[in-house]
Order: sequence, then structure tokens, then C-alpha cells
Amino acid sequence: MKRLKELGDLIRETTENRIPCTVERIGGTPTQPVYELKTEGPVEIGCVVLREDLTHGQRVEGFRILGIDEENKADYALFEGTCIGNKHICELEDPFAVQNPLTGHTNKKLSGVRVQITAARDEVFMREIYITKGKSVCEQK
Repeated sequence: MKRLKELGDLIRETTENRIPCTVERIGGTPTQPVYELKTEGPVEIGCVVLREDLTHGQRVEGFRILGIDEENKADYALFEGTCIGNKHICELEDPFAVQNPLTGHTNKKLSGVRVQITAARDEVFMREIYITKGKSVCEQK
């Protein structure tokens, strides 16, 4: 019981350290909407938390999260997943982490993220989308 409580506390700590941002649906279709989360300035984002409105049923079958840099370009995927359900905590990964530091580098700070629903059974209803500073539950000890 003690270990389960510790895990619950860790998950809450990871998902409750929210970064203030604006969330806007910027296009797409009813079955493949696109949401944009923008911060006031560049920040280091740890996780994106997605929650589907299950009163309409679980509909999302695939999604992608893109990083938005300072020039408002969202050209590389940080996370790809399936089924959102009640809550999906998406740990963002740097796609250039294994890149040779002598040939280039990336800025880990982003101006926001773009969430693209790539496949759904019917019209998508999102309950909540937010970003956090926290590290992954798996990284913390």
C-alpha cells in the first residue's frame, strides 16, 4: 500500500506542475482536429497530458505531438501514440538527443506544442489538454 501511495504521489507531482498556456483548436476536421498550446515564452516542457471526454465514448485511435519553436514552426514530432482514453501522460522526447554534438544542437526550450489527432472513430471531444514541467514518472527515483 505504501508503494502504491508513493506512485500515486509521484504521478500527481508530475502532472500537476502545469505550465501556463493558451489552448486553441486551429483546424483539421471533426475526426482529425489540430490543437495548439502556446506559452508566453520558450520553456522546457516535460510532458503533455491529454484527456478525452469519455461521455461521448473513446474515439481517438492515433495522435502526434509536434514541438513549436521560437519561429512558430512545428516540424518535428516529439511523441506519437494511440488511444487517449481518460488520461494519457505523454513524455516528450528530444528527437535529436542522439545527434552528434559537433555537427549541431537543438534548443530544448519550446514556445508550445501542436497536438494532431491522426485517426479517430468519430468526432473527437477533448476534455482537457495541458503541458507540465515535470519529468517522466519513469525518470524520477
